[in-house]
Amino acid sequence: MKRAVVWLLLPCLALLAAEFSPDKARKVDAFLARIAVRRQPSLFLRKAAFSESELNSYLNLIYVKKYAPEITLIELRLKDKNQVDGRLRVQLKGEKYAAVPQFLRDTEVQFRGAFECSHYRMRFVFSELAINGSRFSADALDEAFGAAQVGAREKRSLFDWFTLLPGLKGVQGSERTIVFFY
Repeated sequence: MKRAVVWLLLPCLALLAAEFSPDKARKVDAFLARIAVRRQPSLFLRKAAFSESELNSYLNLIYVKKYAPEITLIELRLKDKNQVDGRLRVQLKGEKYAAVPQFLRDTEVQFRGAFECSHYRMRFVFSELAINGSRFSADALDEAFGAAQVGAREKRSLFDWFTLLPGLKGVQGSERTIVFFY
């Protein structure tokens, strides 16, 4: 009987494990590494499209490990006209986060909004935001975020523009697809 249950669960486990593909992640990473290498400027913009699955694999298997280890999961659902629905899980561990209240150390954030690109920069504009199931105003949360940055030389905002990765000129989203211009 136990063997039958195991055999029934194996396909389900395989589907869960295949959610983020190392091959898909490496495909996006190799592209970004290739365009980051300085080349002669081109008169025309080139573009490369990646699926939502490839982007999520890259973000979870490569990007967060290098740049944001506090994030344990990020899942984006790409829509038309640069619209994005997403969720991410954050776990704040260690002495670095000792001052953060315990109830905020394991957090799930759900969001909806759109990203904008301009002059080799990008930002995300929230239309909805929920933390651990409770809805928040992005503007009010940004005010609290700013107030918490006591002693910082330069205060950050949830709505800050950030520079695109090297080699990227712009980004555009459509249903289940992201297009990188380079």
